[in-house]
Amino acid sequence: MEEKKRRTDVKAVITTILLLILFVFYTLTFFVPKFYGMTEKYVGLFVFAILVLVFLVNVNIMDRLKDKDKGLIALIALAVVTAANILIVDSGYGCFFVAVNFAMIFYLSSVMSFEKWQLWLFGAVYTGMLIWWFFGVYTWMFADYTSFAMNTNTAATFTVFSMMCVFVFFEGLAERYKAAQLFIVIALVKCLQISLYHRSRGAFAMLLAFFVLRFVIPKRLWEKKSFFNTVFIIATFGSLAFAAAYMIVGKSGANFKMPFFYKNVFSGREAIWLEMWEMFRKKPLTGIGTNVTITSFFEFNVHNAMLNILFIHGVIVFALTIYLMYRNLFAATDQIAARNMAVTALAAVFAVCIESYIDVDLIWTDYSMNVMFLLLAANFNKIRERLAEDGEDNERQS
Repeated sequence: MEEKKRRTDVKAVITTILLLILFVFYTLTFFVPKFYGMTEKYVGLFVFAILVLVFLVNVNIMDRLKDKDKGLIALIALAVVTAANILIVDSGYGCFFVAVNFAMIFYLSSVMSFEKWQLWLFGAVYTGMLIWWFFGVYTWMFADYTSFAMNTNTAATFTVFSMMCVFVFFEGLAERYKAAQLFIVIALVKCLQISLYHRSRGAFAMLLAFFVLRFVIPKRLWEKKSFFNTVFIIATFGSLAFAAAYMIVGKSGANFKMPFFYKNVFSGREAIWLEMWEMFRKKPLTGIGTNVTITSFFEFNVHNAMLNILFIHGVIVFALTIYLMYRNLFAATDQIAARNMAVTALAAVFAVCIESYIDVDLIWTDYSMNVMFLLLAANFNKIRERLAEDGEDNERQS
């Protein structure tokens, strides 16, 4: 038993170092514009390398295959099909890392070793990073409203997305110290102010969805499978339905300007999605890949996370992705009754899904660390229970 504990501790330390490297990369990406410019082309490969190392540290592949681990089998199948599709449609290779990194995060976060001290450590570093952001980086980056060092929409999205990771930490503190609830209120107000100041529709949608899911929906509803399934369908397949409705209404010519924001409701996404749909319907199994040119926008950007996976990689990869997402997130519902932290983490993940109706932040490689942390927090007690059971089984066998 002591040997098992020692190996687990070593795994935890190595995993922590790897995730801290990923966190530093994430911080530099948004804090140092030159760093982003230098690493933009290689971020997918870098994150993939880190995740593979985390995978090798935490997962015994042969043992899990012998046990017919459905999650691992689905992950391997997804990687193989993704690679095959890229070769078939002559796609750019970079999209391989987007799909596989995302799937690997969902698999790893449900099986890897993650201890209580790691949860508190990363919650603390997220908090420290945002304090530095507000009182240091942000003050010079947006000192002159006519000249920015970062896209304003990205700045607001980065703030809200990162803050939701901090909310998990604050919820943990509030379980011990009620006064920490004041931090949650202050953070919510600050996120609202940033979203409206930068007129960011995506950040505002993310914050609103998180607020409703976490603070308006009664906690007891989260414990019901029917409610979870409804939220999951809205967050995933709802994204496809939204895009379809958006295209249909957009073609009618109806439009109006949104209050508080600088764009019309229909500002071009309907044209992007229609153009890509015409390409996709000819290649539904393989997807269209990324070596295609679109005329409706100046760059190849799907502007919808679920559509991105479906259009670029095809229905098989999309189905496997949905399976891995559902398997991970549903497992986290077992601990909702015990900890508010689980509800907060799940609400945050689903909020990003809803924000990604109009963007790709859920699967954007630069945000990989955020998704990983939220999923680890959501599955925290489940992971600890599984590790304890593994230790007991090994002790009986010896």
